[in-house]
Amino acid sequence: MTNPFSLEGKTALITGASRGIGLAIAWAFVDSGAKVIMTARGAEALHAAARQLGLAALAIPCDNADPARVTAMVEEAWRLSPVDILVNNAGISPYYKRAEHVTVEEWDEVMDVNARGAYFCSVEVAKRMFEAGRPGSIVNISSIAGVMPLERQGVYAASKAAVHQFTKVMALEWADRGVRVNAVAPGWTETEFVADLFASRHGEGLRGDIPMDRMAEPGDIAGAALYLASDASSYVTGTIITVDGGRALR
Repeated sequence: MTNPFSLEGKTALITGASRGIGLAIAWAFVDSGAKVIMTARGAEALHAAARQLGLAALAIPCDNADPARVTAMVEEAWRLSPVDILVNNAGISPYYKRAEHVTVEEWDEVMDVNARGAYFCSVEVAKRMFEAGRPGSIVNISSIAGVMPLERQGVYAASKAAVHQFTKVMALEWADRGVRVNAVAPGWTETEFVADLFASRHGEGLRGDIPMDRMAEPGDIAGAALYLASDASSYVTGTIITVDGGRALR
C-alpha cells in the first residue's frame, strides 16, 4: 500500500515561506518528497531559507499585496514546474490595537496581503490547473481569529474570516474540476510574528487562555497542511482545520 501522505512527484508553491510556519511547511513537504517553490517578500531571507532546504527548493521573491507581482510570480513558478499544491501562508498582523484606533491605511495594508493576496494567488494557480487538466490542492493558512473574536485584532480577524469564506466558495466552485481548497486555522504559534506581543504585558493572559497550556510550534501547523496537501485528504474540500490547543473552545 502506498503512503497516502507522500508528495513524491508533486510540486508545491508556498507563500510566506522564508520563516515560521511557511518554512516549517516547506521542510515537511520536502521531507515528504515534494519539489518546493518558495516565495516571500524579503529576497535575502527567502534565499537563505531556500539554501537551508537544498536543491529541492526554489525561491521567487514576491510581494503578495501587489496583484501584478502575484501573477508574474505564479507564471514564473509554473514555468519552473507545473504546480500541484498551493499553500497561501503569507500574512501580516502588525497592529495590536482597538478598532477605533485603526487607520484606513492600516486596514488596507492587512487586507491587501492576507485576503486579496491569498485570493488572487489561488485564482492564478487554479486557472492554470484547469487549463492543464491537473487536479490540485490549495491550502490557506488562516487563523482562529477568523472564527472567534480576539481583542485588538479586528482587522486581522476580518481578513482571516474572509479567507475562510472564499476557501469554502472556491471549494464549492472548483470541486468538479479536481481542485480541492481547504484551510488550516492556527492558534497562537511560536514565531517571530507574535514574539513582541507575547513579550508584552498582554502575553501572560493570552498564553493562559490556551487549554493545552502551550503555544503551537510551526511543525504543529505543518502537519495539518501536509494532510490537506496530500492524497490522505483526497475527499476533503471546503473544510477549516483548527490547530489551536483548544483555544477556540473557550
